[in-house]
Amino acid sequence: MRHYLFALCILFFTTSIFAQGGELKGTITDAVTGEGLIGATILVSKGKGTVTDISGNYSIKLDSGTYKVTVSYIGYLLKTTSVTMAGKEVSMNFQLDQIALDEVEVVADVAKSRETPVAFSNITTKQIQEELGTRDLPMILNTTPGVYATEQGGGSGDARVTIRGFSQNNIAVMVDGVPVNDMENGAVYWSNWDGLGDITKTMQVQRGLGASKIAINSVGGTINIITKGIDQEMSGSVKQEVNSFGLYKTSFGFNSGPLKGGWGVTVAGSRKWGNAWADGTYDDAWSYFIKVQKRFKKHLISLSANGAPQEHGMRTDKIGIAVYSEKFAKALGINTDSTYKKSPFTTSRTERGLTYNSNSGYLNGKVIDDKINYFHKPQINLSHFWSPNEKLTVSTVLYLSIGKGGGTGLKGTPARDTTTGQYDFDATYLSNAKNFSYAYSTTEHSSSTFLRSSNNDHIWYGLLSTWNYKINKNFSALLGLDGRNYKGSHYQTVYDLLGGDYAIDNSDLNQPTGLGNTNYGMKRNGDKISYYNDAKVMWGGAFGQIEFKKDKWSAFMTGSFSKTGYQRIDYFKKRDLVINGNTFEQAVGFGDTFYYTDSKQVTASSNAVITTNGDTTFIKNSGKPRDYVINPTTYNNQSAQARAATTKQKWFTGYTFKMGANYNITDHHNVFLNLGHLNMAPRMNVVFDNSNKEFLEIKNQKVYAIEAGYSTHFKKFAANLNLYYTNWENKPPQFTPTLVTPDGTFSYNINGLNAIHKGIELDAVYKFTKKLEVEGLASFGDWKTVTEKEVYVYDDNNELVGIVNFSAKNIHVGDAAQIQYGGSLRYEIIKGLYIKPRYTYFAKNYANFDPLVLTGVNANRESWKMPNYGLLDFYAGYDFKIKKVKFGITAGVLNVLNKIYITDAQNGKDFDANTALVYMGMGTRANIALRIGF
Repeated sequence: MRHYLFALCILFFTTSIFAQGGELKGTITDAVTGEGLIGATILVSKGKGTVTDISGNYSIKLDSGTYKVTVSYIGYLLKTTSVTMAGKEVSMNFQLDQIALDEVEVVADVAKSRETPVAFSNITTKQIQEELGTRDLPMILNTTPGVYATEQGGGSGDARVTIRGFSQNNIAVMVDGVPVNDMENGAVYWSNWDGLGDITKTMQVQRGLGASKIAINSVGGTINIITKGIDQEMSGSVKQEVNSFGLYKTSFGFNSGPLKGGWGVTVAGSRKWGNAWADGTYDDAWSYFIKVQKRFKKHLISLSANGAPQEHGMRTDKIGIAVYSEKFAKALGINTDSTYKKSPFTTSRTERGLTYNSNSGYLNGKVIDDKINYFHKPQINLSHFWSPNEKLTVSTVLYLSIGKGGGTGLKGTPARDTTTGQYDFDATYLSNAKNFSYAYSTTEHSSSTFLRSSNNDHIWYGLLSTWNYKINKNFSALLGLDGRNYKGSHYQTVYDLLGGDYAIDNSDLNQPTGLGNTNYGMKRNGDKISYYNDAKVMWGGAFGQIEFKKDKWSAFMTGSFSKTGYQRIDYFKKRDLVINGNTFEQAVGFGDTFYYTDSKQVTASSNAVITTNGDTTFIKNSGKPRDYVINPTTYNNQSAQARAATTKQKWFTGYTFKMGANYNITDHHNVFLNLGHLNMAPRMNVVFDNSNKEFLEIKNQKVYAIEAGYSTHFKKFAANLNLYYTNWENKPPQFTPTLVTPDGTFSYNINGLNAIHKGIELDAVYKFTKKLEVEGLASFGDWKTVTEKEVYVYDDNNELVGIVNFSAKNIHVGDAAQIQYGGSLRYEIIKGLYIKPRYTYFAKNYANFDPLVLTGVNANRESWKMPNYGLLDFYAGYDFKIKKVKFGITAGVLNVLNKIYITDAQNGKDFDANTALVYMGMGTRANIALRIGF
């Protein structure tokens, strides 16, 4: 009997242990982007199951035993594994691969954790939804180490971003694998991409040379923006947002997910309107996005269109600190009394406030901003992805971008109201309405001060084709072609005559002038003035990559070769003549006559004295000796041989080389190293000047970089440490410098302006519990110019006209904080309800400077260093469901402590706070949004 009782006790004890079971939990993510997959299904062999939450997390309680676990998600491959539960918690994470063709991986050069040897951070849809609000998309990137983003003057759409001290002109920005940086100067105008945050699936910031295979200006880094597509499940939403200074945004989105027959559609749009933060600024913007996809057995075809027609007021002029805040200025040691005496903005001897906009004024009681930006840049992509077998994948993208718009500004300077410090447009209007220029009209009034628009239209098309072949289980090879063609048209037009009937402009040297032709110089609204030229950029390149993966190692080697061509056409300069295969540049304007023989050519200006004697023509131009030509043929600017002033095509060869390796030490630790060299074509502004003249000395930009990193990943803790060193030679100037001499003004190029950027970056996350997560980051940079230069300036005849000396040795690079640290805490109070405070601190931020002023006593003089500042932001939200309808409320308060700080500065003549010109940061402001979806 005792044996039976003992056996029964053993059976009861054993059954109790196995009956205890445990909890299976983890996260389901996209294998490429790392984004949590919402609504993924987890099934176990005994019929139990669950789905992931908004972060891709899941948990399920199971009795003790062994289970077959299957994870599925629409558009992704199934994953199956087994797990044994024995009375304790088991953590199991899954990374799902997309079915058949992965357009994100193929096109966008997205880096993978523990595989791609570059430093990168992923910004998920969830973070954008929680923190962005109505701000410009780059502002969310301040949560990434080494990144400094500001809203500049405070106008909506005017944000800028730097990575490791490199401006966004030197950061490659890509949308679905297509580069969107301006082809002439590398700039990115975020107002053109206003709705991008609403349709972003994930945004990856690669710091340094990055993983891009094509030859792009990724000196500082690469921002890869991936839009939503067929791989998502069916969903739809409508969202309404408003902030505390009166900016509203309504947006919607719909994603069909995979439909019958392999079709899929994604549609999104938004409307944003209202006031921006600075006085007189506003936003009036739309956005639209549509993507139609069709998946075949081995093909995926995708057609997408994206655009954001918009108009917004700007605050572009940096001004003195004391004008904004007397208290803040005095704390920096500024003599405000002296400043107020000299400043045109403060003749009433008082501060104007942080939102003061010197670009605005009043006309008939209505606020007028002289700086208005308006633009529409639709981009259309046609993509084809083909996987004929399991070894070969081919992607081809044809894209077209059409941009049209510009920005306004003043011709002339209106008086300022002594009370408000703003432009007195009423006085300007009255003056123009009474002003006569009798040489042009005795009945109409001419405007001496008016608004003009600087227009920048473009058409840009390109082809990007990539062939990826898996040689064997360890090696894969990639080859590709990259072709682009761009034409930008630049011109000014009359925008608003401010009370007058016309403005006077005779900049077009081909328009009729003189007695009886004065009406040609009378310009109305929409007429071209000042300048009119085209810039053509032609690009052709090839690239290749070898990748290696085996056990704990992964490595790559990438190279590219490119040819870049530039050409400039000027329609306001005198016209060229092409005679018998010979080109005579800018030979004839209106009234000029070109006398030509095979051996001699003379141009007679419109006021030249012309005489003839037999077959000989004598020409006497004003201020020049008399000349002659025997039996010439004559031409003028209307001759068939005349054309717009056109430069020759100037071509440059560029190449890139990058390599790197990653080693996974254990399942939790890995290290990587990468290095690279970029040899890039110079920019358009250092190839041709505004007179259509080619600079005499033009050199490629050269970049040498090395980077090392260490990462650790555990269930609750992850961290990344990166060290980098970048040497940039022949850094292009921000503008084309000129030298004024007794013989005229000459443009010249600066070569040998070099800079070294080095630093260390750290970011980490710790999940204390399922509900509490803490993130932290730190970045310490040392970015300096290292140049001492003597520049020789020559005229068109290659005669030396002057020497420019400057020295910028060990001068800190300006316009970006070189020290940054911060962190956030996210706590989920109850399911769906969270709070998230975030603090970010910026230091070692120097004013931007012009190296050409570093001469004489100012040689090697350090720029003014802005005050350090830290910002506390607070976010909160609540996501819940009523039946099948999803609701979400998000709110954010930025700069909770109402900190007064400076974000951007230009060095002044005395290299100090008193003469620096600045943008002040924004004060406390709030944003709230309501989202309804399914």
